[in-house]
Amino acid sequence: MSNVPQKPKQTRPKKSEQMSVQAEPGDNRKYLLHNMEVSGLSDTPIDMTQEVQVIERAKAYFEICAHNDMKPSVAGFALAFGVSRKQMHEWVNGLVKYIPENVRKRLELAYNILNAQMEDYMQNGKINPVAGIFLMKNNMGYEDKKEITVAPGSPLGDETPPEELRRKYLDAVEIDSAEKAESE
Repeated sequence: MSNVPQKPKQTRPKKSEQMSVQAEPGDNRKYLLHNMEVSGLSDTPIDMTQEVQVIERAKAYFEICAHNDMKPSVAGFALAFGVSRKQMHEWVNGLVKYIPENVRKRLELAYNILNAQMEDYMQNGKINPVAGIFLMKNNMGYEDKKEITVAPGSPLGDETPPEELRRKYLDAVEIDSAEKAESE
């Protein structure tokens, strides 16, 4: 036997495995049944002006997620109320007048729970950060920003008085005009 060191076994997944869909047998059934159960909540309409009914619906949604061991989502939360994600966003952000402020605050609290969950998932490796960033930008108002500070000063890098600059550039225009006339 030789004393040549052996190449260590690869302990983390290959890049191709990380980029592929990680579905297990039965996942589609699990997700579909969960969403069907959530959508069943909207079979019993609630009065969106009644804070207690809204609280109970939100709790029911989170309890279904916990019972089914599923990650809650904005789309799922909206589904529990029988509306689109866009409509829920309008309710949470006070863009409709018929939702009272106390009810809007309760919906906002549920959204904050969803936001905290998403951050926890990303920080603890439970969701792909790229997917998390995408979802948070689309649903939670996150955005990429670049701050630019404009400082007063001369764009030319010197402190030449404006009148001197004016003369300088007028002289240059006059020279260019004279050279152009000579060349013709």
